Amino acid sequence: MVVLVVCLVGFMTVYDYINLKSGIDNEFSSLQNQTEDSIAAALRLDDTATTIMDDQLNRQMIHGFNVVFAEYNRSGGNPAAMNLAKVKGIIGEGYDIYVINESGIIVYTTYPPEQNEDFRKIPYFYEYLTKVRQSQGFFPDRVVHESLDTGKYRKYAYQATPDHQYVMELGYASPSFNETDLKMNDMNNIAESVSFNPYIDQYSVFDMMGHNPSDDSLPDNRTESYVLQVIANRQTLQIDDPVNHREIRYLFVDLKNPRYGSDMSRIVEITYNTGRVQDALNHLVFIHLLFGGCALLIGCILAYAFSRQMNRPIVKIAHDADIIASGDFEHRIGTTQAREFVILEKSINTMVDSLKAAAQTLKDEEIFRRDLIDQMPVGIFLKKMDIGRYVFWNRASEEIFERPATDVIGKSDEEIFPAAMAAQIKGEDAEALASRVEIKYKKITTKMHGDRVIHMIVVPIYDSKRSVRYMLGIAEDVTDEAMTLKKDLIFSITRSDILDQLAIIMTYLERAQLKTTKDDIQMFFDKTIGSVESIKNQIAYVGALQDPCLITPGWQSVHQAFAEAIQMLPEHSVDIRADIGDTEIFADPLLPRIFFSLLSLSFRRDGSRLSKIQMTTQKRGESLILVYEDDSRGITTREKERIFEFGYHNENIVSLFLTRELLGFTGITITETGEPGRGARFEIVVPKGRFRPGK
Repeated sequence: MVVLVVCLVGFMTVYDYINLKSGIDNEFSSLQNQTEDSIAAALRLDDTATTIMDDQLNRQMIHGFNVVFAEYNRSGGNPAAMNLAKVKGIIGEGYDIYVINESGIIVYTTYPPEQNEDFRKIPYFYEYLTKVRQSQGFFPDRVVHESLDTGKYRKYAYQATPDHQYVMELGYASPSFNETDLKMNDMNNIAESVSFNPYIDQYSVFDMMGHNPSDDSLPDNRTESYVLQVIANRQTLQIDDPVNHREIRYLFVDLKNPRYGSDMSRIVEITYNTGRVQDALNHLVFIHLLFGGCALLIGCILAYAFSRQMNRPIVKIAHDADIIASGDFEHRIGTTQAREFVILEKSINTMVDSLKAAAQTLKDEEIFRRDLIDQMPVGIFLKKMDIGRYVFWNRASEEIFERPATDVIGKSDEEIFPAAMAAQIKGEDAEALASRVEIKYKKITTKMHGDRVIHMIVVPIYDSKRSVRYMLGIAEDVTDEAMTLKKDLIFSITRSDILDQLAIIMTYLERAQLKTTKDDIQMFFDKTIGSVESIKNQIAYVGALQDPCLITPGWQSVHQAFAEAIQMLPEHSVDIRADIGDTEIFADPLLPRIFFSLLSLSFRRDGSRLSKIQMTTQKRGESLILVYEDDSRGITTREKERIFEFGYHNENIVSLFLTRELLGFTGITITETGEPGRGARFEIVVPKGRFRPGK
């Protein structure tokens, strides 16, 4: 009800405001047009009356010019020799004679106040006089106000001398004519038109000289600039002044008559007060807001009374619903006196029964899932990311990490593990978030079983808004399996390498039996000693792998691992170089064995022509590339992938399956990219986060 009242009052207020504003604007515009039309009509009426009077006086002015030109002819065309006073007496009372030269200056006149008057100050009128001087015939003019402040009105007419050197001008200003003209130019009609418009504050009238016709005064500089602009364009000009709530219009009334030289057009400055429109609108808004406030207050009181009456059964139902929501499914919605809510009460009770049954089903299923997960042979734990605390820890996790669930559930990493291990777990979580999954082998130390190797999978669990809600961890103790697998692989490869070295020793011994000189025999014995040394190094290296902790990946110096691999080689003359700086990579501890496999492949592939091996590094995007190259005859296109297959073997190649697998434990890849016939080339790609500068 409150919203309805607000909407209705608001709609009515806006609607009335728009209608009233439109009405006031139309009234303002209508009054403006009516007033300006009335002013223009009044000025045109005066102009028409003056024109009629001008037409009646033109014949009288032609007669006067006949007398003037008779005297001009008598003087021989010399205005200085003319008796203008005598001519004035002949023409009659009220007439004055003017002689205007070609420069537009009155050089002779019977009216001393206008002696030496220069019409060049009035460009359009001087242009008219020049046209008259260069033409023939009679040119009448209007009844105009004198330029001097004499308060008189005169009728003028012009005619050029036969030699076109001068313009003769007659002016007529009889007392009766002046009185009539003053009545015709009275501003009472304009004042009466203005009085009917309540929006007009003031007005002024200006002639084409920019003067006020009533007293020949000039306006202020700002007004004069607008008046001159209207005179130049001969168009009405409007100036808006919103700061002072005014609209000033300079109304141009065109009274120009091509028959006459004087332009009787007028400019009427009218100042409209637009603030009165806004005052009316503000008053309306105030009235509507007042009534709207009263209506809103009454509506609120009624709405409160009705809502109190309606809310009682709703409050009771809500109270019962809160009890049920707290978990008491045995509670029921009580009956109320309101018949309208009987159906609602029954529906809620039915819904509660359904929820009770569904909750029991969910509880049973949850117990089943929890027991199922709890009995799985791998460790499973769940950490809620917004609070950073564990919410699930199954029995296998208790056995692997030797920490009971009661010591873990509801606690954070910092509260459970040492600071270094908590920081490591935090880093693993960050890596899992970045790559969507984190898979790694991890070494932990337990009280009962000592150092163990754990295969970890950490996966972020997202909610419907793609925000990380949980971090799921799966852990499996692979210490025994990993040790057995690696030992089997290493012993298999080492056995193969030792057999190869023994074959070489047997070959050297057979060749030594065929030699007769001591030096030749000694040369083969020296080579045999090199093979024996290589067998010794490999057996020592395998013996070092008996420590279980060495099967866990860790940070290793590439330079040191490559140097250890070189030491396992027999005596040779190949130039082996490593330009790899002090870079460390996170890799399997068998990294020296991996490099030794590549070195063995080079020697096996083309030992007779092999002369150079080098290891270099380069950056590619965010990855580090370890490049192994030799100058052997290389790997054929058909063998580039087959050499990494399990069990692949031919005369000169042993499978690098173990090499790829050992590198793959920490996300490192290896491919053969060399050009056949130009040497072997292996690229070992170490991803971001798996390499760093050495310490």
